[in-house]
Amino acid sequence: MSAAGTYMTNEQEVGLPPLRAERKAIWDYYRIEFLPNGYPGRRTDGVLMAHPIYGPYVITDYITQYRITKDQLFLDSAFRVADAAVEQMQDLQGSLVFMYDEEKAKVSSKKGTWYSGLTQSRYVDVFAKLLKFPGGDRFREPLSRILASLTIPVDKGGVARYTPNGGLIIEEYPATFPNCTLNGWTTATTIIKDLAVSTNDESHWEIFRQSVRGMESIISLYDVPELANSRYKLEGDATFRLAAAGSNVEVQDVQVMVPGSGTFDANVDGDEAGEALKAGPVEIVDGSFENIKVRMSRYSWPDPNKILLKVVAEQEGQLSVSIGDADYNPFGSVPKIKGWRQLQEFTVEAGENLIEVEVPWIAAEMIAHPTNFAKKITNRQFNVYHYIHIDTISKILEQSSSNILRYYLDKWTEAPNIWPGHPAYQDERLMMERFDMLKHK
Repeated sequence: MSAAGTYMTNEQEVGLPPLRAERKAIWDYYRIEFLPNGYPGRRTDGVLMAHPIYGPYVITDYITQYRITKDQLFLDSAFRVADAAVEQMQDLQGSLVFMYDEEKAKVSSKKGTWYSGLTQSRYVDVFAKLLKFPGGDRFREPLSRILASLTIPVDKGGVARYTPNGGLIIEEYPATFPNCTLNGWTTATTIIKDLAVSTNDESHWEIFRQSVRGMESIISLYDVPELANSRYKLEGDATFRLAAAGSNVEVQDVQVMVPGSGTFDANVDGDEAGEALKAGPVEIVDGSFENIKVRMSRYSWPDPNKILLKVVAEQEGQLSVSIGDADYNPFGSVPKIKGWRQLQEFTVEAGENLIEVEVPWIAAEMIAHPTNFAKKITNRQFNVYHYIHIDTISKILEQSSSNILRYYLDKWTEAPNIWPGHPAYQDERLMMERFDMLKHK
């Protein structure tokens, strides 16, 4: 092996050259370790399993080293890891997807088996780079199939949500409940833009234009003018207080209706709208209350979400429904409940009752929580995702003349200048500046 250097993990054991030493902190953080076939993974509970997102990281590292050193070993290694990634992928309606399997690989907190729109786009990015090197043409067909995975509709197990005007929303993972994570979507769109510029393939340009059209349709839903901020995603948890009077009641079923998207269960482990009854039916004694948490989505705005409850009362009585009145939490994604806002009071009859609670957005603005300052370095807190929104939309506008995106880019670029004087950000731990790994290490 001609490449000299210090090995970061077990590269040498599997016949690969060293990863870049200047990224040692990153490799250590990921706990990266290579499988015998050369694909990178992580060991959990003593078992080494492939991690879907690690492939693009390692391929990019070896491409970078090849460009610096011109040592063919690094390019061959990038090819080897890419080949191993393709071997790990599965066919889905003709596309190629690298599945996350929580039970098998334990590399994600999300349950079940699924694929990530952002991870898929990372493979589009690195495979497009490999195409430019001698011997890289073999990745043309896998790249095309990986790109196709970004257009499979969510109702068919994919990550594509389509707006009424034919726009494309690229979801973080397959789910019919509208999540709409903005940074993953904008990042994927910048990668598709780069691919279209590189290939000038009309089919690639069309996917880019579709994504821009989708962004134009709902970008306003991410704006938080009262906080000079942007939202990370459109879904979030809401806490409801159910108070009984005149009768004991039992909550036996909970659902969330998101207009235009569907009605979703919120009862047990894995339900898309939450796990409000995970421990079983909720019993509320006369004169007391219980809190339940459900997931809602701002995607239906201005139409409100509705909470559907099936409750059984011992006798006639009242059930009052309130929502947690929440404040912005700069240190995390869960808003701080400061009190309770009553929504409706219902008369319940003895026996089974079906209750529909409309949740006005004026009472639920913090459901889709604004970007926070959760990245902590040496006791300083940084807002990473708002700056990602700025950077990715800037790149999208290199190939789009969208006045709508330009408006929000200008607005969000100005926002950090407002933060120092804004009451919501008056904590000495909050850093208003952009996080820079080299500056703030």
